[in-house]
Amino acid sequence: MHEYMGHIHLHSTFSDGGLSIPAIAKIGAQKGLDFLIVTDHQTLAGLDQGQEGYYDKTLLLIGMEVNEHSHHYLAVNIDKVVADNENQPQQVIDEVNEQQGIGVIAHPVEKGSKFYHKGLVFEWTDWSVRGFQGIEIWNYLSRWRDELTSVWRGLLLIIRPSVSLHKGPYRAILDILDSYQMRGEPVFAYGGSDAHGIRIGLPWLAIVIGSYQVGFHSVNMHILTETPLQGSLSYDREVIYQALAAGNSWVGCDYYHNSQGFRFMLESSQGKWGMGAKVAYRENMALHVKTPRHAQVSIIRNGKPWASSQGHKHRFAVTRPGVYRVEASHRRLGRWQPWIFSNPIWII
Repeated sequence: MHEYMGHIHLHSTFSDGGLSIPAIAKIGAQKGLDFLIVTDHQTLAGLDQGQEGYYDKTLLLIGMEVNEHSHHYLAVNIDKVVADNENQPQQVIDEVNEQQGIGVIAHPVEKGSKFYHKGLVFEWTDWSVRGFQGIEIWNYLSRWRDELTSVWRGLLLIIRPSVSLHKGPYRAILDILDSYQMRGEPVFAYGGSDAHGIRIGLPWLAIVIGSYQVGFHSVNMHILTETPLQGSLSYDREVIYQALAAGNSWVGCDYYHNSQGFRFMLESSQGKWGMGAKVAYRENMALHVKTPRHAQVSIIRNGKPWASSQGHKHRFAVTRPGVYRVEASHRRLGRWQPWIFSNPIWII
């Protein structure tokens, strides 16, 4: 398998972002990203103007973010704009599916801050919807904003924006994801920064909120592909979207330690299976986890902690069917901090 690191959910000057697509791609290349997926609000202007493609060694793809006030929805691998419909989010999902795109519910749970538009949030509240492909479990900018609980906390977050990464995804979002996966629905975990690069000028200091530089090594998507990328826009675009659609991926907080090299596999005498697979239960199955450094690894089965261990390599014997996924933490300053959230393996 071939591993690639990318970043999903960011904005350019085609909507409310602070930099152009070429400038964003340059930063992505400097950060060592293999791919970027720009999701400007309510537009595919970058795609229409031919700005999708390779910039140095980074492939920049273009999707969009649908809806303005609530039920934000990332739509990628599409070529036609999907109209806002906040009151009927199922219709938005259906329109993305009609284009055979990939749709991801964005930042579904937010707390807000009184220091940001009097606590304004952009949550997802209609959980009767079906047919979407992913849930954004970890949104860097959303979490950063929610941490603005005081003036002093705000100053700390400006000086050290990585502080907002220490708590990881909201458990409520993971519970929602688990509920869909336990029904057998192919809904996968996504993460991103929601980078906007918003510049705020003060008399004595220029501040950038949601910078691309910080965002691109905060919450990333890592994918595994059967074939390598070839430097071709059309071919590599298909390979990346196939891996995302299949769920052979994980969300990694790469700020302190890059999660490259993580693996989660199911093995038996009959074969090996990766994330996103659905496999019939049989005897003598085992889950294998490899982390790029010493980690606390927890296996989540049907939404509940099931087994755990510490180290680089981990093996867990499987004794019954279930939906299994990994949560891994690395140790920093004496504390375990959220690091890796895998997509599941269904054993049925």
